Amino acid sequence: MKNLKDHIYYSELYDRFTIEECQELEKSDGLTSLDHKDKAVAKIKKDFFDKCVAPVAIYFMKGERYCDKEKTIQGWLEKDLALDEKLENAIEPEGVRCIKCSSSKMKCISRDLMNYSKDKDEIVFMFQCEKCSKRRAYWENGKEWEAKPILCPKCSAHLQSEHQRKGNFIETIYTCLDCDYSEAESMDLTRKEEEDMVDVNFEANRKKYCLSSEDGVRYSAEVGHMKAIKDLTDDAKERKSNTKLYDEISKIKKLTIVELQSLLNPALEKADFTSLEFEKPEIQKDVILSFSLQDNKIGREKLVSIQDFQMLVKKTLSYTNWRLMSEGATYKLGFLSGRLRGVEGEEDLKRLAKGNLKNKKIKRRGKVDN
Repeated sequence: MKNLKDHIYYSELYDRFTIEECQELEKSDGLTSLDHKDKAVAKIKKDFFDKCVAPVAIYFMKGERYCDKEKTIQGWLEKDLALDEKLENAIEPEGVRCIKCSSSKMKCISRDLMNYSKDKDEIVFMFQCEKCSKRRAYWENGKEWEAKPILCPKCSAHLQSEHQRKGNFIETIYTCLDCDYSEAESMDLTRKEEEDMVDVNFEANRKKYCLSSEDGVRYSAEVGHMKAIKDLTDDAKERKSNTKLYDEISKIKKLTIVELQSLLNPALEKADFTSLEFEKPEIQKDVILSFSLQDNKIGREKLVSIQDFQMLVKKTLSYTNWRLMSEGATYKLGFLSGRLRGVEGEEDLKRLAKGNLKNKKIKRRGKVDN
C-alpha cells in the first residue's frame, strides 16, 4: 500500500491539526477588537480574552474535535485505500518503446497519481529502458506525459531554465530568449530535514489540547445534556406561543386499526354503507390501509355515493390520526374502494391540527358571510 497508513499515523495527524487550531485560538496579539486608546482598558480587554474567551473557545474546540475525530480518520482511511486500489488496478499502457534507442524493453518503474486536468487526478506510469536507462512517462489512457512549459510573463515565450546546486540549496534561473525577462528561484533542501525532525513538544501539547477517551466521553455527555435542556426549553417556548395549535393536537385521537374500524362501522352503516373490510396494511413512514365496502342504498348514483362516502369519512375521522388519501374513493357496481393513511409522529399530527384549524376558520367565515 502506497497511500494507506496505519491508524496511529492518522490519529497523530488529526491531533496535530487540533493542536494548531487550539493554539491559534489562544493568540490575542494582533486582534484589532482588543485595541483601545486607553492602555488600561486595552489591558482589561486582553485579560478578559485570555482568561475567559479563549479558554471557553478552546474547551469547545477540543470537545468538538474529539467528537469528529474517528469519523474524519475513517474518511481519510477510505480515501487513501481507494487511491491505492486505483493504483493497483490500473492497466499499464502497452507498446512503449525507448525514444533514444527504440528498444521495446521498457520496464515500468513507478505509477503515481498526478493532476491530468482541472479537478481530475489520473495515474501516470514511468517507464525506463533496460538498455540505455532513458525514461518515458505515460498516462493510463495511453497519452504520453508532457511537461507543461513555463511561459514568460512579459511576452508569453517559453522560458529556458538552468539549475545550480550549492550545498542544500538548488537555484533555478529562468531566462527568456525573446525579451530581457529573467527570474531566479531557490529550493531549500534543509526544510525537508526540519519537517522530519521530531516535535519534542508534541506529546505535551497533545495532552493539553486533545481530549482523552474518558474526557471525550464526558464532554459528549455534557453536550448531549445541554442539547436536551435546550430542546426542552425551545419546545416549551414553542408550545407557549402556539397554544391553539397544541390544544387542537390534544383533541386528536391516535387510533389503532381495530379502533378505526370500530369508529367507522356505525357511522357508515347509518348511511347505508356496509361490509367494510381492510387489506394487509403497508408499513412505511406512515401506515397505508386499503379498504373496500358496499353501498346498500338502492338507487344512489355513482357520483352521489362517492361524495356521500367521502364527506362522511372526512367528518368521522377529522379528530383522529387517519385520513382518506388524496385520490379519494373509486366506485364500481355498488362497491367502493380506496386507501386510508394513518400517522403518529408529532410533525404529522401538527399538520392535521393545522388543517382542522383552517377548516374551522373557513366555517366561521362562511357563517359571517351568510
